[in-house]
Amino acid sequence: MKRTVIAAIVLLSFLVQTRYALSQVDLCAAYPVKGTPEEAILECSKQINSKVHVEHKERAYLNRALAYQALNKFDEAIADFTKAIELDPRYDKAYVDRGNTYLLKNLHDKAFADYDKAISLNPKNAHAYFNRAQALEAAGKIEPALADFSKVIELAPDLDIAYRKRGTIYLALGRYEQAAADFTRAIELVPKNPKNDEAYNSLGAIHMLQRKIDSAVADFTEAIAMNPKYDQAYSNRGAAYQNKGRYDEALSDYRKALELNANNASAYYNMASLYSLKNNTNESCSWLLKAVDKGYDNWDLMKKDPDLDNIRKAECFKKIIGNK
Repeated sequence: MKRTVIAAIVLLSFLVQTRYALSQVDLCAAYPVKGTPEEAILECSKQINSKVHVEHKERAYLNRALAYQALNKFDEAIADFTKAIELDPRYDKAYVDRGNTYLLKNLHDKAFADYDKAISLNPKNAHAYFNRAQALEAAGKIEPALADFSKVIELAPDLDIAYRKRGTIYLALGRYEQAAADFTRAIELVPKNPKNDEAYNSLGAIHMLQRKIDSAVADFTEAIAMNPKYDQAYSNRGAAYQNKGRYDEALSDYRKALELNANNASAYYNMASLYSLKNNTNESCSWLLKAVDKGYDNWDLMKKDPDLDNIRKAECFKKIIGNK
């Protein structure tokens, strides 16, 4: 499991967790909403080591553990989460957060055991289902992940990120109507969420597959409006323009995509298909070679794509395809 994926799981846990009400604001109780990890560790340690009775000391252990986690001190974090659980064996949040830390150490079995325990203690813990769903998805266990995201939506029907995550799975499974419904719902719930650029881009991809090209252009345009540096949305809108025969606009979008990201392999491929349609064999092969050099490897599409028909018999195309 990639570290970047796991780190995203931990970060997103902060977005969906329910914070305990604070009787007073201090740098331990307020972390991670306020203060630095170092400040939280110092204040939480004072409370933990105090000889005076401190109510709900398990929360001090948990917040110090989160601070250790932020500093990549995973063993210390696990020890504190474990201490919080010892003080309160029904502390479902501590199980979830310890599970996140186990994932960071690639201890997957222990992580899933903690998520399962949290859910058994509190079947309405949307936070637990959400993190387990992300971990399952990252592990390639798509159907169980889909079930968990659906449970999150059942428990927290206004959580837009759950719809985006489930929509992404539906899209990968080819369940386009359900994916479109989820992306649309995510946008409706939080219209100004910066992450909606991805939702609009995904909606555009679905509409392209459904041959709703005008809708796709509108979706990609919305994605670009939300994120003017979204290179893939430019490449995708270019493909939609190309589909409509609007080659100049397509060419402009492909160039913008490559200006933003010189390693966008699909934009190079789209340029190759455009020049093929324009009967420019040399340019088409040149861009196709660049696409392959940048990592484009959908050989089946290259062999069947009707947009490349005009160069299929060219020696340069045969050389690129080789024995693939």
